[in-house]
Amino acid sequence: MRRRLVNTGILLALIFTSLVFVINYSSKTTSFYGDSLGYYMYLPATVIYHNLDSIDHLPKDKGINDGVLGYASQIKDQPTPTGKPLDQYTYGIALMEAPFFFIAHIYEKATGAAANGYSLAYDHLIKFSAFLYALLGLILLYKILRLYFNDTIALCGVTFIFLGTNLFWFSLYQAGMSHVPLFFLYSLLMYMTIRVHEQPKLSLFVVTGIVCGLITLVRPTDILCVFIPLLYNVYDKNSLRQKMLFLKENMRGIGSCIVAAALPFIPQLLYWKAITGHYFYYSYGTQGFNWAHPKIIEGLFYFSNGWLPYSPIMIFSLLGLLSYKAYKKWAWSIALVLPVYVYVIYSWYCYNYINGLGSRPMIHMYPLLALPLTAFIQAISKQRAIIKAFFGMICVFFITVNISYSMQESKGILVSPISNIKYNLQMTFKMHLDYNDLVVKDIWTWQPDTSRLTKVGTLACKHFGDTASFHTADSAYTLISLPYSKELFKDATWIKCSGRFMYPQPPGYYRHLLVVSCGSKLWRGCTIENKIGDWRTTGENVRLDHFETNKWGDMYYYVRIRPALQDGDTIKLSIANTDKLPLYIDNVCLELYK
Repeated sequence: MRRRLVNTGILLALIFTSLVFVINYSSKTTSFYGDSLGYYMYLPATVIYHNLDSIDHLPKDKGINDGVLGYASQIKDQPTPTGKPLDQYTYGIALMEAPFFFIAHIYEKATGAAANGYSLAYDHLIKFSAFLYALLGLILLYKILRLYFNDTIALCGVTFIFLGTNLFWFSLYQAGMSHVPLFFLYSLLMYMTIRVHEQPKLSLFVVTGIVCGLITLVRPTDILCVFIPLLYNVYDKNSLRQKMLFLKENMRGIGSCIVAAALPFIPQLLYWKAITGHYFYYSYGTQGFNWAHPKIIEGLFYFSNGWLPYSPIMIFSLLGLLSYKAYKKWAWSIALVLPVYVYVIYSWYCYNYINGLGSRPMIHMYPLLALPLTAFIQAISKQRAIIKAFFGMICVFFITVNISYSMQESKGILVSPISNIKYNLQMTFKMHLDYNDLVVKDIWTWQPDTSRLTKVGTLACKHFGDTASFHTADSAYTLISLPYSKELFKDATWIKCSGRFMYPQPPGYYRHLLVVSCGSKLWRGCTIENKIGDWRTTGENVRLDHFETNKWGDMYYYVRIRPALQDGDTIKLSIANTDKLPLYIDNVCLELYK
């Protein structure tokens, strides 16, 4: 009875948390942008517009969102040997989204709506598909964990995987990406692996092959998934011999599995042939891997979209690898697949996978990593009450941190790919930005308490008289340049960089920066645009990408004086303007404080 109450409480907490987040943060999002739009475009192109060979052309009179039209028009920018536009993504996710697309399409037709493939009905169903695939993956994962752990421990394992990792974000907010369907497919692969070893039927081999084929089709680097069934139930020499015997006795099933795995690739190869003239085509252009210099430490641990900072509860999964005897049938699968997979994904040129919250490819490994995570939970459950209580508090903290990050990301006050540890620490559980938060995000330096600062002196100021007369559109413009002198700087510990700015048009992708530098000894660049505006006096909630045009405003930041500075070093205050957009400037100063 007690265990049933605990299980019910866990399920209610999971459901309640998900509903609250969806209602408050996910209702106004769209799945039709970026990678998710690239995956999805196969469906309307095939069913509605019949334009797979001209997928960049969408009708402008069907009420399609401008963002979708803009994305489609950019497809032609990636040349192919035939000159035809190519969707760089494979069709695997579109295939998994197809049932939901058809439900939306039938509804739109029946109600006389636009039926254009991109209206709200389609968007809502694609969002629902992400939630459903996550739910199905968690159910399969629970079934797998129940083979090795009791129901409460297994339920804790799947709950931690969902609420404590970035699976939560991609299931409930950023729908349409490949990672949630792949989470489901990996869970299904593990489930089918168990089934096919229990009952080596031909049909089960075929399903297992199709699942492996779909996983590899969606993300070819995930071909490593084939080692999961190959190494299942191998944990010593005797089990290895038994596995070799199993494979030998089921050669017909293995052959069927290989053929079935190839089936999902047939439409993709035909598409590549029709568009590029080649059955096999690398559709990612100049994007590729740097095998000699993988960014493993950065990908796993950095706050610029690394894995563990945004899924901290998975630390326990790594610790649970030491308890491999609790799930020994999967020990070799995890021991081989996990390190090789980590090496592969962090060899990618964009190792921090900028679109999303945290290192999104690691979501594919969560079904495997759920085993050591749950084993660690089980090990803790056998400890003294004080240890269990301490572990429970840490888990609650990690889960709330993950959900807090998800809330912040949805509000635009966290952009994990460009974040840093000091900003994240400063923003822990905060839901509104203040001026210092913006500065810390830009320069990775906590700002001093200005009430305790004493001004030492002014190094230099530059005024331009008629403030409407000076502006720069240069990529870099030096405002102040002066030599460092210990005598001049005296006992100062901070340099204050400040100025008054106005920009007449919206910023580009690269924002204007006010930069203080001294060769390789000092460089701190602070974004100007989001510091300007009435929000500092009105208390208006702002995002990191906030901007207001045609308004003058003051901005400033403090930088610690480094011991490495030597007499004669040149200190500069300058503007970095990568997009070469006009910026009006006045009253720039370098001042000393202690």
